[in-house]
This record gives sequence, C-alpha cells and structure tokens, in this order.
Amino acid sequence: MADAPTTAAPSIEALDALVEHACEPPTGTSRAKQLRWVAGELRTALERGAIAPTAAGSLALLFAPDTLAAYLAAAERGLLRRKPAARPGQASPASMRVREDCLRILGARAGITVTLPERDTPRVELRPVVAARPRSVLLGHLEHSARPGRSDSRSRILAIIGTVLDTGCRAGELCALRTDDVDLRRGTIRLTRLPQHRNPHTTPATETVALSGPTRAAMRHWLTVRGHLVARDTTRPVGPGNETTDALWVSIAPSGHPRPGLPLHFRGLARAYARAIHGLNAEMAAEPGWHPLPQRMEQLRRAIELEPAGPDGTTFLRRTPTPAASPETTAQARALPVDHLIVG
Repeated sequence: MADAPTTAAPSIEALDALVEHACEPPTGTSRAKQLRWVAGELRTALERGAIAPTAAGSLALLFAPDTLAAYLAAAERGLLRRKPAARPGQASPASMRVREDCLRILGARAGITVTLPERDTPRVELRPVVAARPRSVLLGHLEHSARPGRSDSRSRILAIIGTVLDTGCRAGELCALRTDDVDLRRGTIRLTRLPQHRNPHTTPATETVALSGPTRAAMRHWLTVRGHLVARDTTRPVGPGNETTDALWVSIAPSGHPRPGLPLHFRGLARAYARAIHGLNAEMAAEPGWHPLPQRMEQLRRAIELEPAGPDGTTFLRRTPTPAASPETTAQARALPVDHLIVG
C-alpha cells in the first residue's frame, strides 16, 4: 500500500513536538534515537493504514489503546519498515520492549495514560558467565601487558579486561571514562554507573574503585601507548594540552580516518573487544586452566559481584570472593593481589 502524506495531521505534529521535548537532556543519546524511531513508525503506521485514520485527529487518539495495539501488531510483523518487503521479518522481543518503553515515556510526557496489550514474553536465557579459574589466570596475565613486542591493540584490551574484572562495569560505562578518572598514584578509577532502564532524571551514581595490581600495570602501559596515539603535536611532550581527546579508550587504526586516537564509542568498543579476544584466546590456549573467553563483554562483566564491606553497608564495597576452587587454582589465586576495594 502506498504511503499517504500525513505531514499536516494534528496528532503527528503534536507527536513531533513531544518527541523533541522528550529528547532533551538528561535523556541519553541512545534513548533519544529510540524515541524518534518509534515516532517515525507511528507516522508510517498512519500513512500505510496500519492504524485507524481517526488517529490523525489528536495525540490522545493516537495513543488510544486500540491504536497502540494495532501499531505494535504491525511493528511486530515487520510491516513498518522504511522499505516494505514481500516477506517482512518478525520483530525481535528486544525491539518490541524498546517500543513499549518509548510509548510509556511519551505517554507520561504528554500526560496520557498508555495502555498496552499483553504479550507473551519469551524467557531470556542468559549466557554463562566466565568462571573463576580463567578469570584468575587472566588477572595474572595482565601484569605482562608491557612485554616487548606487545601490540597496541593487545595493550588496550588487557587494560579494558582488567577494568571490567575489577569493577564489573558495562560497555557504556567504559566508553564514558576519561583520563582524569584514572589516578595511578592512588591506584583508583572513578566510574559513573549507567545501568539499563535507569531513570534519566536521576543523577547517576559515581564510585571510586581501587584497581588491583595487575590492572594497574596494564592501565599504566595503556596510558603510555594512548599518549602517543592522541598526541596533537608529536614534536611536543605527550600529556594534557597536547591531546586530541581526553577519552580513556581510543582507536588504534580507525578505518577511513587518516590517524588513530579517536574516542571509542559503544559499537567501536564492541568490535575492538571481539577482535582482540580472538587473538588473546589463541595466545592463552596453552595456559593451564584456561578456557576461551566469550566475544561478548557482558559474560565477563556479570561474573563480577560486589558486596558491602563498611559497617553501614555504604562506605565501602569490595569484590565478592570467588568460590573455592581446586588446589592448583587456589595456589594461583594466592599469588594475585586482593586489593579490590571501592571507596564510596
């Protein structure tokens, strides 16, 4: 069915204004992109007749329960793609959850109660986390990050892995780190927590996390490598004032760009992590107790647990001790630092 113009529809004009307001800070970039995506799909649904023509009358009619049910049904069947397909694919459960979340956000902004149809939500099976033994082996391996001949990409991934092992941080939290968040003199890193489904109007929690000895070694070497990558003028000393960015994680050899040292964002970090893990697994294959690391950071992150250590449960946090393992693993663990403290 050909799309009919709906530019002048009162509900779409009101929706566009609502979305622009909802996308203002403190709403994050990713959520703003999702809100605009859902608004575009609602426009497309009206143009293609997937929802009743009466929805063009007002924002309240556009957000009526029957209208939203028809929109979600069309979206789930893949009927609202920009280029209609003869055999549209089924939308993923994750994309449907995003649509529903965005509808609730927009409804709350407009003061409209959003009623969504009940759907059968498939159970999400989490991938297994990285076990304690390979984590211990990996932590010890970080101390050799400055080994001669180590590539820049390997130095970067070892520092990233060490940060995740010490803090259990998410990929988005890694991307938000800046060089002044790292204090090697104190051996700490300042981390802003950005959990999923957080309230964008709530101030994010910030923690100062003590880095383990192996992670400090890996981070110290990476900062040296990074300094040369981001130097604005190679004839001047490396450091603040002579850097193209203050992002902690930067590109090594970006595709299509004349020089390295560009800040790594979410997708770039995920691609760099997957590439580097492939090489690391090949190098570590002969290590006793080693199991290949998964190419998704999430499985490593979820293995890290934190627990209160202060008397009131708020002053300090520390990493939860790993479960008892074999005598060989226990001997390896005793040789590793245990200074995983979080100073709140």
